[in-house]
Amino acid sequence: MDLLGLAEIAALLGVSKQAVANWKARKADFPKPIAELKSGPVWSKAAIVAWADSEGLSIVEAEEDDEAEEEEEGAARRAIIAALMNMKGGVGKSTMTANVGWYAAYHRNLRVLLIDLDPQFNLSQYILGARGYEKLLDEGSPTIESIFRDSKSGNKPDSLAEVIRPVANWNDGSCIHIVPASLELAWAMRYATDRAHILRDYIDDIRDQYDLVLIDCAPTESILSTATYLATDYIFVPVKPEFLSTIGLPLLLQSIREFQNTHKNAPLPELGGIVFNDTGEKVEHDRSRDYVRGIAAENDWYVFENEVSHSDSYPAGARVGKPIFLTDNARSWKKEEFNRVAGEFLERMGV
Repeated sequence: MDLLGLAEIAALLGVSKQAVANWKARKADFPKPIAELKSGPVWSKAAIVAWADSEGLSIVEAEEDDEAEEEEEGAARRAIIAALMNMKGGVGKSTMTANVGWYAAYHRNLRVLLIDLDPQFNLSQYILGARGYEKLLDEGSPTIESIFRDSKSGNKPDSLAEVIRPVANWNDGSCIHIVPASLELAWAMRYATDRAHILRDYIDDIRDQYDLVLIDCAPTESILSTATYLATDYIFVPVKPEFLSTIGLPLLLQSIREFQNTHKNAPLPELGGIVFNDTGEKVEHDRSRDYVRGIAAENDWYVFENEVSHSDSYPAGARVGKPIFLTDNARSWKKEEFNRVAGEFLERMGV
């Protein structure tokens, strides 16, 4: 039987020893050590490999864990920025953004910042919970709309840090924070037609404080779309495989082309992939999948191998501000299903 200590597990999975220690402490299904030696606990390699497979983690068989340790200590690295976008509402963008963010912070020990760029503020309510969001408004705390204000108003923040609200922090530095939104964002954008670059500039100032920034976008074409294109490295497109939901994909394609035509010198974010969300086994779902895959093939867009099926545990988690894998009564296979999708997200970004 092959035996592994913390360092060997870290090398096997290409992470730091601290990440393994966090999994051991946080995850109830992490394998129990088969022995406690003076040098520390040891595990069966077979048990670790089986657990990693259930979590969607890759086996890298690194010879040394020095690179993982150096990467963890590399506080100067800059965050990857990704946006979840579809020009059709009701496809689950906010739910997916919240759960991918939680997965990256909780399971992969990353420093995660979520940005709610939708005047409907669904992500803010999901992450903070209904009571937490009400408290934010009662306190008069700033929201994302404040960065788009005219500097003459006197209420414009000097840094995005003034708008960031902590949600969870762990001892190893991993965290999940949010820049919340409010209905005021819709009004602010009426007067911000020449300020699409503002979001990019504000994120750049705090980019080295995070590993991953996820932006939940509004489901309509506006100055917010331009701000997103200017700020992000990747765009991901959640699609609910129903006719009225898939019509958002051609609209998004048109939006991207218009951005290219009007901002010829600006780099275009990479289309990270299309992911089917809230799926079922209806005939209409299969037809819609074929339609979306046809558009993807024409534009050389990646379609996720994994998809998220319908589950009532997502809205149940939203009510209390929890991801599906921390939601009471969520079925284990639903949790594992989402973990595979979230893992594919991170793999597409090289995180």
